[in-house]
Formats: sequence, structure tokens, C-alpha cells
Amino acid sequence: MDIDLAAQIYERSAGNPYLTELLVGGLSGDEPGLPATAPAALRDALLASWHGLSAAARQATRVLAVGGRPTDLAVLAGVVAEHGVEPGLLTGCLTEAQDHGVVLPDGDGRPWFRHPLLAEVLYDGVPHGERVKVHATYVRVLEGMPGGQDGRVAADLAVHNHHAGRVDDSYRWSLTAAGHAAELCATSEEAIHLERACSLWDQISPDVRGSRVGHVDLLRRASRVSGRACRLDSAVNLVREALCVVDRDSEPLLTSTLLLAWWEATYRGSAPMKAGVDELVEAGQLTQAYPDSAERALALAGLAFAERWDKSYDSAAAHAEEAVQAARRSGSELALAGALSTRAFVHLHDLASNPLADAEEAVRLARSCGSTDWLEEAAIWQVRCLKHLGRVNEATVVAQGAFQEVLAAGSEWAYFLASHAAEGLLWQGRWNDCRELLRTALAARCGGIAGASVRLTAAQLAARSGRIAEAKLHLDRALNLISEDFAGLRGDLTLAGAEVFLASGEPQKALQWLRRRIVVPNAARPHYSEDILVEFAHAAAETARAARDAGDADGVAQAVATLDDLIAKWPAESFTAERPDAVDVAMFKALFDAEVARCRGQTGQADLWRHAIEACHAAGVPWEEAVSRLRRAEAMLAAGSRGSAVSDLLRQAHLTAVELGAQPLQEEVESLARMARVSLREPVPVPSMPEAPTALGGLTPREREILAFLVAGRSNGEIAKALVISYTTVSVHVSNILRKTGTSSRVETAALAERLGSQRVD
Repeated sequence: MDIDLAAQIYERSAGNPYLTELLVGGLSGDEPGLPATAPAALRDALLASWHGLSAAARQATRVLAVGGRPTDLAVLAGVVAEHGVEPGLLTGCLTEAQDHGVVLPDGDGRPWFRHPLLAEVLYDGVPHGERVKVHATYVRVLEGMPGGQDGRVAADLAVHNHHAGRVDDSYRWSLTAAGHAAELCATSEEAIHLERACSLWDQISPDVRGSRVGHVDLLRRASRVSGRACRLDSAVNLVREALCVVDRDSEPLLTSTLLLAWWEATYRGSAPMKAGVDELVEAGQLTQAYPDSAERALALAGLAFAERWDKSYDSAAAHAEEAVQAARRSGSELALAGALSTRAFVHLHDLASNPLADAEEAVRLARSCGSTDWLEEAAIWQVRCLKHLGRVNEATVVAQGAFQEVLAAGSEWAYFLASHAAEGLLWQGRWNDCRELLRTALAARCGGIAGASVRLTAAQLAARSGRIAEAKLHLDRALNLISEDFAGLRGDLTLAGAEVFLASGEPQKALQWLRRRIVVPNAARPHYSEDILVEFAHAAAETARAARDAGDADGVAQAVATLDDLIAKWPAESFTAERPDAVDVAMFKALFDAEVARCRGQTGQADLWRHAIEACHAAGVPWEEAVSRLRRAEAMLAAGSRGSAVSDLLRQAHLTAVELGAQPLQEEVESLARMARVSLREPVPVPSMPEAPTALGGLTPREREILAFLVAGRSNGEIAKALVISYTTVSVHVSNILRKTGTSSRVETAALAERLGSQRVD
């Protein structure tokens, strides 16, 4: 079942299992949303208690349902008085309804239904003519209430006037309510009121409607706000309507602005790949006669942005530079913020062009002119630049701060920044913080690019945590929100899909997924995909291991050949550190080399994984470091090594896995430890002492050395391996230690030594 459909079911049923069962009756799970009308069985169940109310209580609750939300008692009393219920009886009616489990007071003491679904059922049961009259009564009562009209009352008046057929008044109150919502940065509420006002335009009186210019302004505002509220389809439709109203010949700059807005809304919407460049080319043509205008700068920036995604690099760079120059001539901070942000994106992988400086200046300008739209856009490229420079921790901090700032301004596009912050937290091993941030972002249920990006990061976290079914749901939902070939999230989708397949125990599918999606970069314009290249090698190594375990020599050869083929095609620039502090590139290089050797079954894997451990530690990625420790332990055991080195590797990997909540990694470490007869309990070392205590003074130097191993919890086999002596020799030394110390067991001897002090084995 689609996650959004499941969320709708939970929201409408308030989590009640019985109501949920009735609500989903007859659904296949493939529906895009719930039907508008509740199923008959659900209506009967909801109305069972309501039918037990007195006639007056039933009528009072029907009027309450028409109100649409929790209603002040004074307002409700005024309305029911005109619809068959004495105001003096209202309190008793509500008490009766509460006793029957029909209504409950909210936090402000306003009555509302215990199950919101009952309000829907009751509203649907009121005849249309009667509903219109009740809505009209609500209007009269609300307008007569003392104390002025706040945002809540304005919103209620907009809705009730609309349902009462008073379109002029509904239009005016919708604009008033939208203004109140804007002051509170309640973007979703603002969008709803503006969309209603736009839908009423053709019905309202000419003197209320205003001019055509006013209509275009309203549609632009509604589209912009709907986009920020992630009401993406509405944003596209509204700006398309504005384009139908404007006169292209007499208003070229306005038309250009609307074409750019349409492209952006489509790009950010539910089908971003449908946003072609034709509209942007037209916007550029319309502004050619105005080379010093802000519209010209933004049209060129939009065209450069689209060309960059279309891999028309030279044209994108030229238009981005032209956009910056036009913006500087225009004197518009907003246009310059947009042009610099776009130039930062176009030169994202060209460090010589210093894209980070462009992004940082764009952020400053966006803040200066109060543009949330360009702030969120510029902050995204600032974060991406920092990541490319290997400054992941700094990028995470910037993403977290920008997310809070943009969200406070009411834009749900902020959740795209949240996904970048969550990705950084996952990288740093701050999985609990990552979970909390993703929980907040997922609760917003935003769509388009932002929603898909959140889902992809959530899929990776779920896969690494062992929640495979959840990971698959997130991946599927992301693919519902964007097309599989959408360039803007291609890398994120490629990595998330591979991780989900690998976590599901399907390395062959992971390799096929990567092989189908990976793009070999052009050597002249290298595209930095080290993380994807490492994942490819990882999938190939897992595929080869599965084939070896099954005795499938052909499968092993095919996995190796697939990896070798990609390596042969990849340009020499891969893993070259053009940055002196590129610890992330060094990490990717070390992981890649180790995975290639694992896939091919080469010797020397333990040393390669040691390099990977060191590189991962330097890059500050604990999960990858723990995986590398596990792989080094595997390689050492396969080469015949035993002893404390393997034990320490597994213990440290296990500790990290437990701390992170990486269940699959934890189980894999525990499985290998059982096979290797390694205890994952960390031995308690004994502090060293300058001289052996009297009770231990009779021990020879070798016996004291072996005693330190006993204190550390090592077995005879481990001691023999570490000291390169035979098992029998160790056993003899242990017997001598027991005799000389007067103890009866190695445990008692170790306890004595720990109390007295001895030498520690590192």
C-alpha cells in the first residue's frame, strides 16, 4: 500500500483499528487516495452511538458538523438557535453527546467530534438546501461577534460564505484570511485561501474582481505560495492560468517571469522531467530587448540551470555568466542572488571557479532582500559545494540551519534541505539525530523533489538499520514522486536503491540496478561519482561472494568481469585528489581498492582493509569504518590468522554497530565471532605496575607475560598465536602460574593479578 494512502487512512481514522478496518474495506491498496464518501459499514458504525442521542442533541451535533471544526460555544449557541435547538439546552446536548462518546472538548474547551470521520458522515447526511442555510447562519453569527475578526474568524467566514453561495464575500474573506496566515507563516493555510480566491474569480462581481493585472498578481502569488506549501500541482495550474491571462506582446517581461515560474513549478512538481527548456528559451527571447533588467538576468539564469541538467555545459556556463552580469547591471539584489546561485550550480564541480563563494554570496543577498525562495535555492548549492570539497560536517551544520530558517518562513521546500542534513548526520554516525530529523520531514508528507529526497535518505537509514520492508516502501514512494531518470536525484536514487537491494540479500539485483543507472563520466568533464563507484565494487564483491558460497564459478567470473569492464571504461581522474585535504576521496579510494580485491579474491585483502579502516576513521564515518573492520577480520581469518588482532577488530565493529543501531552489521559480526570462537565481551585490562607484587614475584618473565593475557581474557589458542609458541607450551606455563600463585583456576589467577596489578597486553 502506498505510504501516503496509509497516512490518509491513519489521519481519517485517528488510528482507531476498528474504524481503520471499516475505512479500508473494499480497497485494493493501489488507489491514489481514499474515496470522498465513507463506506456504508463505516457510516453505520459511526452513527450507532449518535442514533442513541435525543433529537435536540442530534440536531446540535449536525449543526456542529456543518461548522467544519471545533467551534466556540457562543458561536454554536447562536447558530443552533436558528435551527431548532434552544440555546439554553446546548450545554446539556453537548454533555449528552460527550457521555455517548460522540463529542469531546478540544484543548480550548471547544466541542468537536471524538472521531473526525463522524463529522464527515453527519455533514454528508445534511440535505444540501439545509446545509446552505446553516452556513449562512454561521456567517451572520460570526459577523455579529464582538472583538473584531481575527485570522480564525476570517477563515471561517471565507468557508461559510463560499458554501452559502456568497462568492463576493467569500473572495474578500479568503484574501483577508490569506493575509493573516501569511503573517503567521502558515503557508499551507495561506495557499488554501488563495486557491479558493482564484477559483472564485470568474464568479465574483466586476467591482470586487478588480483589473486583469490584479488577477495575474493573485495567480502569481497563489502559485508561489502553493509551491512553497508543496501543493505542487496547484502551483503549476495557477501559473499556467496566469499565462493564459497575460498579453505576451504588450507584457514581455511579465510573460517572461511567468514562463520562468511555470518551469520552476513544473520542475519542482510531481513530474520534474516534464519541465522542458522551450519555455525558458522563450523567456530569454522576450527579455532580449531589456538587457539591463532583472527579468533578463533571471531568464538567463533559468536557462543556464536547465542546460546544466541537460549536460550542455558550455552553453550553461555562458548563460550563467551573462545572467550574473545582467543582474549586476540591473541593481536587483534578488536577481543577483538568483544568478549567483545558478552559477554556483553550473560550476559545482569546477573548483577553479570557486562556486562556494557564489553560493555564499547568493545566500547573503537572499537574506538581505528577504527572498525565502532564493535563500533555500542558494543554501542547497552551498551545502552541495561544501560536500564536494569534503567538508561534510560543515555542510551538515549549514543544511540544518538553513532548514530551520526556511521552514520558519513557511516553505515546505525546506525539507529538501532537511534531507541533506539527514544525509550528513547519517555520514557522521549520528543516527538517532538522523532518525528524528527524518521523522519530522516524513510527517510533512511533502511531494516532488523534496519528498523524494527525504524518502531516499530514509530508505538508506532503514536499510542499514535492518528495517528492510520500510526501506523498500521509502524507495517505492520516491519512485512515485519522481521519474527514475530524473537527473536531479539520480545519484541519490542510485545509491539508495543499491543499498536496499544489498540489505535485502539481493546483491545480483543491486549490481544490475547500478549497472543500468551508473553513468561513466566524460574524462574531459569528470563527474565525481566516487561513492557510486565504491557501491558498484561493493555490489560486485557481494555478488561474487554469493556465487563462491554456491560453488558457482561462472557467477564469480561474471561478477568480476562486470566490475573489470566498468574499471576499464572509467577515466583516470577517478579518486584523484585535486583537494589537499580530500579525506573523503582517500576513503573512497581505499574502500574501492579493498572491494575490488574482495571481488577478485586476491591476496593481501587484510592490508587493504586496514588502509580502509584508517581512511574511514580520518573521514569520520563510523559505519563504514565498522564494516571495514569486519571485512579485515574476515580476510585475516581466511588467511589463517587468529588471536587478539581479530578479536579486537570484531569487538570494535560490534560496539559501533550496537551504538548506531545497525542491526544487520551487528548480526554479521556476531555470526563471524561465533564461527571464529571469539568472545565479543571486551576484556578488562589490568593497570601496569613498575614491579611485580610479592605474590607474583616467583613468576618468570614469560609467565608474567602470559598472566597478562589471562587477565585480558585471552584463550590458550590466542596466547599461542600472539606469542608464536605452541598450545602445549602455553598450557604448561598456565599450570606453573596456578601452582606458584596458589590459585585453583585461571579465573582466580586473573582476579588475583587484577587486584595486585600486573602488565597489560595491548
